[in-house]
Amino acid sequence: MNILVYLIICLVVGLLGRHRSVGFVGFFLISLFLTPVVALVILLLAVERKSARSV
Repeated sequence: MNILVYLIICLVVGLLGRHRSVGFVGFFLISLFLTPVVALVILLLAVERKSARSV
């Protein structure tokens, strides 16, 4: 049960980071191998990805 909760939290961190420079997979792996708390700190410091659309 604890592993399932940990994986769900890692997925949430990945979803929050999908528009950042590292992306979903990067933040998911960071939160999986380090901790979700460390990944959230990195998420706050990460640069937002520039969109391909220019207005």
